[in-house]
Amino acid sequence: MIRLLLALVLAAALPLAPAPSALAGEVQQLTLASEVLGRPWRLAAYLPDGHADSGRPYPMLFFLLGYGATQADAARLDLAAAADAAIAAGTIPPAVVVVAETGHSWGLDGTEAMQTALLEELVPMATRRWRGIDARHGRAIGGISAGGHAALHLAMLHPDRFAAAVLLSPAVYVPVPPPRSAARSAAVFGAPGFRPELWAANNWPALLPGLRARGIALPLFIASGSGDHLGIAAQAETLAAAWRAAGMPVEVATIPGGHDSAVWRALLPQALAYAFRHAVP
Repeated sequence: MIRLLLALVLAAALPLAPAPSALAGEVQQLTLASEVLGRPWRLAAYLPDGHADSGRPYPMLFFLLGYGATQADAARLDLAAAADAAIAAGTIPPAVVVVAETGHSWGLDGTEAMQTALLEELVPMATRRWRGIDARHGRAIGGISAGGHAALHLAMLHPDRFAAAVLLSPAVYVPVPPPRSAARSAAVFGAPGFRPELWAANNWPALLPGLRARGIALPLFIASGSGDHLGIAAQAETLAAAWRAAGMPVEVATIPGGHDSAVWRALLPQALAYAFRHAVP
């Protein structure tokens, strides 16, 4: 069984601008003693206003952080404020968002078994603990940068488990990552030297035939900054074109900015809206 190392620590609720009907969800931080990873694993969960008392199941978004990013980095996204505002505006239903650190794994089973931990440890635990809907129609996945790569990889391998994927500045480079990408130094793609064949085997073009063969459409939202120094805006268009050619739903958003939290914070409301357009109660 999964054991909690620390008791849940409630983060400060982030209310909207003062208004009589303002919602106030909360963010819970926890550390898991992961049996799969063999180490403590930092997680967080946004719970909508009234979650503790409702007793009903909620749609869920599993959101994966980028290469080496921590929950302190995630706090810059102002997730609770964005989710509260979206629920108040009716653009998403009351929902749970689970934020997971992925270390330097790119969401793969390599230097550690992160893919297994995400699918077989995190999803079941979070679904039970926060009363998530335990079915494809109530579950989406997403991520930032390397976490976006991980989210797309998992969703393509398991389209029966996720209703949609939302990717912010995803590291989905074709054919290989640019020189400044963290993928070049990630042990999971070769150590001590980067191995292009390992990258290609785990990137979306290699997985697309298998996804198409399963006959399950995977709705995709891809967003980035137009000035991203890693060229992700152009990569997003390449991915979107392949999705359209495969007859699957895709939406692309590009805003001014680079590869940073300001861009991801600005894109988060659109990502939430897309995720919960497909992951529904």
